[in-house]
Amino acid sequence: MRSVRWRVSVVLIAFLIGAAAFVYRFNTLGGPLAGFDNEHFFLLVRAEAMLDGELPLRDYADTELRSLWPPLSYATSAIAMQAGGRSLLSEAVMTVGLLAVGAALVFWAAATFAQAIWPAVLTTVVAVALGPTLYNYPKITPYAFAVVAMLAYARRPDAWRLLFLAAVVAVATLYRHDHGVYLGVSVAVLILLVNGRRAARPLLACAALVLAGLTPGIVFAQQHGGFLSYLRECLTLSRREVSRTVSGGARFQVDWSQPLLARVPPAEPPPPRIAVRWADTITADQRVQAEQELALLDRSPRGDERNWSYVIDDPSHERLGRIVQDARVADTDGIDRREFVITAAAPPPPPRGGVFGWVVAPGVLRAGNAVPWLRLIAWSVVIVSIGCVAWAPLRRAVAHPAVPLSVVAALAVLGALLCLVFLRNIAAYRLPDVAVPIAVLGAWVLAATARATQAAPVAVRVTVAMMLAVVVGLTVFSAAVVDAAPEQVRATGIGAGPVGLENRSREVRDVLAALPASMNAIDQKLAGAAAYLGRCTRPSDRLLVADYVPELYYFARRGIAAGQMVFFGGFYTSTDAQRATIDRWSGQSVPIALVQPAERFSSEFGGDYPQLAEYLRTHYERAGQLEVREGLPLDVWVAAAQPGRTDTETGLPCFDAR
Repeated sequence: MRSVRWRVSVVLIAFLIGAAAFVYRFNTLGGPLAGFDNEHFFLLVRAEAMLDGELPLRDYADTELRSLWPPLSYATSAIAMQAGGRSLLSEAVMTVGLLAVGAALVFWAAATFAQAIWPAVLTTVVAVALGPTLYNYPKITPYAFAVVAMLAYARRPDAWRLLFLAAVVAVATLYRHDHGVYLGVSVAVLILLVNGRRAARPLLACAALVLAGLTPGIVFAQQHGGFLSYLRECLTLSRREVSRTVSGGARFQVDWSQPLLARVPPAEPPPPRIAVRWADTITADQRVQAEQELALLDRSPRGDERNWSYVIDDPSHERLGRIVQDARVADTDGIDRREFVITAAAPPPPPRGGVFGWVVAPGVLRAGNAVPWLRLIAWSVVIVSIGCVAWAPLRRAVAHPAVPLSVVAALAVLGALLCLVFLRNIAAYRLPDVAVPIAVLGAWVLAATARATQAAPVAVRVTVAMMLAVVVGLTVFSAAVVDAAPEQVRATGIGAGPVGLENRSREVRDVLAALPASMNAIDQKLAGAAAYLGRCTRPSDRLLVADYVPELYYFARRGIAAGQMVFFGGFYTSTDAQRATIDRWSGQSVPIALVQPAERFSSEFGGDYPQLAEYLRTHYERAGQLEVREGLPLDVWVAAAQPGRTDTETGLPCFDAR
């Protein structure tokens, strides 16, 4: 066993990795949705519905593998909102915090499996650099706890550790039911390998404990439509989701015409930024109009509603004079107000790329090959791990008394399952979904290879070390390319030291704490559409949004109409499901419905949901169009029997009871 000093070092490094992972993810939040993916808002809207007293299955449809009570995928968000307020800041702190906990646990597990620190640091850094989406923390943190529980049980298979295993499986199932399946299979393999012929009793005990943890959810589902019906609907939707998201294999692309060594051309310097303080008399909509007219780009808040930072793509004397002299502008920073020239310090030019401006084999080492390489590495780690455990000569060479091979085998089974399921799609965002078992097994493989070659001749050891160095180097660089890690690191503010990190963290906190009430620093089209819906409906009204824009509910601060958010992929298209949707719809106040425009209506909403489309045509009338995202216009349908007025800013109907 390792010394106490080594174990303390591992814990301290795990803490540092967790803290660094938190700062890295939190300080880089930003963009059209403040750093969140639009799928995240499916969970946030349902979390808010829970806080308002609504329940899944009873009040809204959600047979998407996560509605057994308590539905942790959004109940966790609801808890965060209760603790920190209904802003994006509470959700960001919760999700980034859990991802950071997952990173710390992955390092601890990897170091324990490898019985070495540096392999664990390398594989954990790769896992963090892949940038798992915030809403996918259940694919990281519960799995990291599962690895810890599996290792503990393999070392000493007693009742308390079996209870820990079962609890992790039950919690993962409540986040999403398929997580329980993958972890359940790997835990069953572990119990079989550890106990051999005596495995029946602990297997049954583990299954009973998991079932006990899920019993409240099963009873809940039985009360609201029936548990078996819920399972059937879940399986149906899962099959449709799999068929919708399966894609072909990722292939390496090699351009043999490229030279072995190439010079990278210098990058264009970024445009300058200025700051504007707007007059107290203008509204937010007037400010947006002024920004467009003055060609002020990439706005960023500077503390309050009046102060903003902008990019200037044309720093000419005439353009700057027009900005300074505009009656809507109270003051500027970064412009000489008499000479009309830029005074702000020029931002540093972007790095040139390559090594000292040179790249090696650009026809092979190209960004497009990063994803295929990482997929190959993931599968290779699983296969090598299985080979080391299954082949007796290798098994003896790689064995370590602190790490039972039974847990390595079980973790390899988990890795294989996750690769089969999550890597069915070649998209880069799928790679972090398999990060936990691959990072831990990867560290173990690196350390096991070193142990297996200890007695080999020097030439063999040097050759193996060089090959591993190349593989590890390519993997680290590929991970950095996939999520633009160098740019992300610069965005944290680390270039300015601790002060820069704190300033950037404060900026992010201020923006997130003000959302969704302020709607600052999000996509302008979305902000305008949400402002219209919030302005022209009552807080008790609901919205029907028949497209993939769940964030619109959140920023408009309006509830889900008809108990359904998902209108794609064949979800909830059965006759019974459409009838249930109409029953909910007819009993709610839904003055506005947003549906795909005419050219998409018949093939999408109208084709998939004919009963809903007929109800829409019967009870609503088309009143215009609203652009809810850049390049995404939706038709505005309004309740035919409900009186309203005309919104002065959009020209669309308004039902705010003024």
